[in-house]
Amino acid sequence: MRYLYAILALGLLIALHELGHLAAARLLRMRVDRFAIGFGPPIVTLRRRHTDWVLGAIPFGGYVRIHGLNPHQGSGPGVEPGSFLARAWWARIVVLAAGSVVNAAVAFGVLMGLFLAGTHVPVKLTVGTVEPGSVAARAQLRPGDVIAAVNGVALGEWSDLVEQVESHPGTPLVLEVHRAEGPARVEVVPRAGPDGTGRIGVTQQYVYRSLPFREALFESAGYLGRLVREGTQLLWRMARGRPGPDEATPVLLMKQASDVASSGLDAFLRVLVHLSAALAIFYLLPFPALDGGRIVLTVIEAIRKRPMNPKVETALHTLGFLVLCAVILLVAAGEWHRRRHAPAPAPNAAAPVHPDAGSDAGRP
Repeated sequence: MRYLYAILALGLLIALHELGHLAAARLLRMRVDRFAIGFGPPIVTLRRRHTDWVLGAIPFGGYVRIHGLNPHQGSGPGVEPGSFLARAWWARIVVLAAGSVVNAAVAFGVLMGLFLAGTHVPVKLTVGTVEPGSVAARAQLRPGDVIAAVNGVALGEWSDLVEQVESHPGTPLVLEVHRAEGPARVEVVPRAGPDGTGRIGVTQQYVYRSLPFREALFESAGYLGRLVREGTQLLWRMARGRPGPDEATPVLLMKQASDVASSGLDAFLRVLVHLSAALAIFYLLPFPALDGGRIVLTVIEAIRKRPMNPKVETALHTLGFLVLCAVILLVAAGEWHRRRHAPAPAPNAAAPVHPDAGSDAGRP
């Protein structure tokens, strides 16, 4: 039961992704042969408007089969007018991108709902907690301190502070702090964490607020933009083989979703936002077998002004699918190895409520 909520949430988001493809294909008058919720043997099958609507035995995710998306089904406007391949290149790109657009819209909508109804929002550059015995505690940083600059460089977001601290383990940093009694300068020397990045032991301050519509709109857009930026940076680090043990890897993200499902609706909805944004980014990766890879091939076809050889396209998608499977297995194996060899907590040591975690949690 621990991972059930996370699996169901991921399945729902995948189904919504496929619904995005379906809606776009219908709007652009492409023929949809099949839309399925779940996998495995069909339990219920209905045929409406030339489409088979299927409920699978395994209620996880779904898929849509657009006529002509398979390059071997023929091409050309004079062959099959309702085919995916018979439509203009821009229409095909719209359909391919629609799934990720829906995932991004779901993330944005959930964020809007949270901010309008009331949720915990960060207080800009303000310290929330200071871990006892940490570098920050010894430097006499206090909750409520506003950290305006590091070594004379002004900070824009809390993530800027995290980046400065993580990239300077063992190096003295001078923090310009604003307090009620006036400005102060505090020197800290980040200690190296298990992954070698710097930590000082503070978290950002959050307060519970419900935002007016205009402010919620901008806050949701900014939050989603940060997720996209951090997600692409994470993918780049993973591609280079250096994600770091505290990074929000896909396995860790699923674990977080399962862990917070029992801690309240607010926390679970936030992880749902992260999952939905992650799916939007993942599917748009310019890799064969993914929507992004198909978009790249469509752009190449538009430039060449002739369709790609169906055998070549099929081979690319097959190879891409096999590589993706291998990457997924490697990520899972790496996560298993990391957790298996993670240092055990010291006996009789009191574990802090908020450990000196990495940048994904906003705790440098």
